[in-house]
Amino acid sequence: MKKIFTILIVFFAIKSYSQSGSQSYYKRLFDTRGLDQWDGNSTSPDQLEFAWAVPAHMEALVLMYEKTKEPKYAKTLIKCIGNTIDRRDDLRGQVPGLSQISDYRDSIGPAWSNNHYNIPKMDSGATYPHLVHSANILYPMAKFAAIVKKDNIIQNLTYDLPGRYTGQTYNAIANDLILKIKETLNYHSDQWFIEPGSNNTIGYYKERSDNNLPIAFPGVILPFNMQSSVGRVLVQMYRATNENNYLVQLNQIANFIKANTQLNTNLGSNVWTYWKYDTLREDISHADLTAAFPYECNRYGISINGSLIYTTADINAYTKTLTKDIYISPLHIKNGVNYNGENWNIKYNINTSDPTVTPRYGTYTAYLWLYLSQYDDQMLYQIVSDLQAAKNYYSNITVFDSSITWALLSNFEHLVVPVNTDHEYGEDSDWRGIASGNFDGDSDDEFVVIRNFDGLMQTLEPHDRAFRQVTTSKVYGGSNNWKGLAAGDFFGDNKSEIIALNDHADATENGLYVLKVENGNIAEHAKYTGWGTQSEWAGVVAGNFISGGKDDVITVRNFNKEVRVYKFVGTDIQSVYVNTLNLAASSKIKAVASGDLDKDGKDEIVLLFDADDSNAVNNGIHVYRVNDSGVLTKITEFTNWGSASDWKGLAVGDIDADGAAEIIAHRNFDGDYKLFKLNGNSLSGITSEKFPVLQTKNNVMCFGNFDSSTKNEELATLRKDGGIVMFSAANVTNNSVNSMNNRNSEDPCQNELPDVLYSFLKSAPFDKEDSKEIVSVKYEKRK
Repeated sequence: MKKIFTILIVFFAIKSYSQSGSQSYYKRLFDTRGLDQWDGNSTSPDQLEFAWAVPAHMEALVLMYEKTKEPKYAKTLIKCIGNTIDRRDDLRGQVPGLSQISDYRDSIGPAWSNNHYNIPKMDSGATYPHLVHSANILYPMAKFAAIVKKDNIIQNLTYDLPGRYTGQTYNAIANDLILKIKETLNYHSDQWFIEPGSNNTIGYYKERSDNNLPIAFPGVILPFNMQSSVGRVLVQMYRATNENNYLVQLNQIANFIKANTQLNTNLGSNVWTYWKYDTLREDISHADLTAAFPYECNRYGISINGSLIYTTADINAYTKTLTKDIYISPLHIKNGVNYNGENWNIKYNINTSDPTVTPRYGTYTAYLWLYLSQYDDQMLYQIVSDLQAAKNYYSNITVFDSSITWALLSNFEHLVVPVNTDHEYGEDSDWRGIASGNFDGDSDDEFVVIRNFDGLMQTLEPHDRAFRQVTTSKVYGGSNNWKGLAAGDFFGDNKSEIIALNDHADATENGLYVLKVENGNIAEHAKYTGWGTQSEWAGVVAGNFISGGKDDVITVRNFNKEVRVYKFVGTDIQSVYVNTLNLAASSKIKAVASGDLDKDGKDEIVLLFDADDSNAVNNGIHVYRVNDSGVLTKITEFTNWGSASDWKGLAVGDIDADGAAEIIAHRNFDGDYKLFKLNGNSLSGITSEKFPVLQTKNNVMCFGNFDSSTKNEELATLRKDGGIVMFSAANVTNNSVNSMNNRNSEDPCQNELPDVLYSFLKSAPFDKEDSKEIVSVKYEKRK
């Protein structure tokens, strides 16, 4: 019955953001698309928009208000609610040009009926007031009423825009909403039944069963997602009124759902069908609404006799329904709960269960699952956002015009969010390098990539929701063994050149390849080869290491644990110093990156090490300063990680726009992106972003300021499955004089960030002092 909605919006002109401080990335998108001002004033001749589209927008607005408490969301929500109530079947006559609507019984009631789902013919005949549509509409109204009733500070605020509630206080509006909601709930009370023999503990709603019904299943117990949709209303009505009858009824619905839900003990996930009528599978889009009511109970601590109706363990089981059951692997998902009949591989846009059958895209809508993203292992957010950022997903399912999607993504974002993707590259790409630079002379960074499959080298930049080429490609062929890329202004010509590192089996091909961009083409400038085949190159990086105005180069190889520093004289590379690190032979340098970690204008280098248990002291992150003679001095380290870490990706960039770069390190063991910040002479490892292991396995990454409208740098990643995914910081700062002048103002982003991350990012800046000692910070062994 659920209809995938498209909200038809006459978009406001994209407006520049004038606020200073940190903004939620998706909040910024929500507002710049005008969704914070769209009042949901439906003008359709029937009531269909009130089934799913307008209620979803109201839910988005109440989510944004609950999180931010910004008045604009409340004002737009109140106007939207007023418009919606004006269009109720029995109240339409109060609006010039509209008339009341009679349903199939020739009755006019406090609901929003439509004939779209009628049988035997859709969109024809008398209307029917579907309970689930009423519940969808009532839920954001009830939630706003609860927010107001729970907050004395906002109760006396006055709504000053045109509409039904103009001039009224928020408290008066909440009181009226409670009355209106009661009217509609009472209108559907004849559909409420108590389970025989349940001792009044189990209850549910049914379809009506009187004569002339234009529906397919008269008298049938409604599907579980529809029970949950009403359950969410009852939760918020209980919060708004403290009336015990709502608590009793929502508990009866919860008991009904629990009685028809099983636990898959192998996965730890919940299993249920669409309804009791038959064994129809519960698809993704209905399952997330079913799970939303249990979430609501847990989120707001709804309890009976001191016991939570739904515990955190219960919600973890619903979370695992998506992460362990429905989710197969990156961009590969099942159509429903405990169901393998229609598995959609989004990367290739095929039904892997039966390639001859096109996936039924509407049943894969997944946005409401984001409500559960803070439970379990917290990787659900990146699973869902990965789907929604993939072209074959958003081109078949409404995402970009869905305000509820952006609101949920905004509410639960943590560290990074995917903003641009391209999954058209093959799984055998075997990406080996990525580096940011400026290859076309504009104000944005671009990035260059190289893969081992065929030696393809491309320069790319974000475009729309994907990427486009900046220059023509260069192909080296598949007989090489590439070990990394660096980009920087090596020649002093105010544009970026490229260095590729080749660990070729033939010594005459083994070494550094210097390339430049000429007339839109990548051209080889010089090669510095002849290295021994035992080099075991680990990577190459560029940065401002040596005074002189041009970028310099550092190569790292596991042979003798060498870190070589180079500078360019003219357009020729020149060795400056060879550093040999005092590390155990079993330690392996896995990656190298560079950036200004302490805001002194010079770049530090970061090395990522794997080591066995006997050398765990070396396992992790090591940070070094480079002097003008090319000599490395260790600043600090964050080590003692477990030997199974299998570190892979490393990038250094300014994710929080404070002027000092942070470190993101990725390990294959758990798929995490772990964030570190240099504070004085120590590293703080404060937080991580959780991903499924396969989603980030063998990722190669770099930072760059690919979007010059913000001060934050973005994270570009190359995936093992061939995909390219660019992440923005969850919180972004506009790159404007106004925002720069105010970036140190008191508390600019505390309301947007988790407390622990806010405290971390607010740490005092490092006041650098010259030191000849190596400072090492040790931590207990990590698994």
